[in-house]
Amino acid sequence: MTKVLISGASIAGNALAAGLARRGCSVTVVERAPAIRPGGYAVDIRGVALEVAERTGVAAQARELRTDTEGTSFVDANGRKVATLPLGFGVLDPADIEIMKGDLTRLLHAAVPAGVEWMFGNTVESLEQHPGGVRVTLRSGELREFDYVVGADGIHSRIRELAFPKPPQPYVHHLGSNSAVFTAPNELGIERWQLVRSMPGRVISIKTDRGSETVKVTLLYGGSMPPRDRAARMREIEEKFAGAGWIAPRLLELMRSAPDLYVAPNAQVRMPGWTAGRVALIGDAGYAPSSLTGQGSGMALVGAYLLGLIITGGHDLRDYDRQLREFVDVNQRAAMGPARGFAPKNELAARMQNLSIRMMPYMPGRNLVISAMMREARRAAGALTLPVAIL
Repeated sequence: MTKVLISGASIAGNALAAGLARRGCSVTVVERAPAIRPGGYAVDIRGVALEVAERTGVAAQARELRTDTEGTSFVDANGRKVATLPLGFGVLDPADIEIMKGDLTRLLHAAVPAGVEWMFGNTVESLEQHPGGVRVTLRSGELREFDYVVGADGIHSRIRELAFPKPPQPYVHHLGSNSAVFTAPNELGIERWQLVRSMPGRVISIKTDRGSETVKVTLLYGGSMPPRDRAARMREIEEKFAGAGWIAPRLLELMRSAPDLYVAPNAQVRMPGWTAGRVALIGDAGYAPSSLTGQGSGMALVGAYLLGLIITGGHDLRDYDRQLREFVDVNQRAAMGPARGFAPKNELAARMQNLSIRMMPYMPGRNLVISAMMREARRAAGALTLPVAIL
């Protein structure tokens, strides 16, 4: 029986664990956190990722858990709505599924068959490859042997650090902005809606959770990589959003006590390949496109599906690199536009942005304009043909 260690229990790790276990592998998942992590922003399942969700049997449940956002309004410093768009960001086609990251992670975790070994509160300290497999030392002190090790442990991947050569330039490429995401009470009383305050160099987004009892707050701001220390991160965010108007002071107050505060750089992981002997990377650990695209979770699902087929089919692990290369390249290129224009450059640009959105419903040929804006994102989401085999 093929023995596989997966480091990381978020979307990529759970998706791979489910696929491998269903196909007869012995699977161990090690996760630094004490349990499945809650929280996270809205993510999108679209294009080829939708096909993966259908094949793996989670699409129907994901649709039941989808966000029910009906529209997005842009507001000014006083909270007045200055422009409105239908639906939420990221929904390119009616079939797309927009779902909170925490909900998708829990859904995938529930889909993992019994018999998978879970090691929470643990991590990989070292690994050594040999002709017969990989010898792994865990932080708990255990020494284990596996046929394959997979890093599904995010942009700061420990597995990538241990198993892949150090490049002249870092694998992680910061794109000039960061995101702070947390859950807050719905004090504004909005229902199935998203509110956005867009300012030079910073954006505030408040989006209702499914059911509208709570909201997901995203504070997006320009700058270098965020500090690793939590207190230093919060100080930096408070400085960035000083004078932002609207309800920014209250949001900063709620952020300080949010148990699920998640601060991350908007960054890409760029690598020439994602396999090193018997070690592979999936999701953000190997090819993060940046959270600005909404495509990272879909890429994680696709990568986990392909790697599962390759491992259980007895194929050369390097087939994973070959099959996924174009899909990753197209999606990372598509992310550069949102990265450059994540927020207006100045007050005039902010006013012009609001005006163009407000005028969109009255523009001749508006559907063609909207379709053109979405063309590259659609193409990236579908830029891969899945193998016929069903996992």
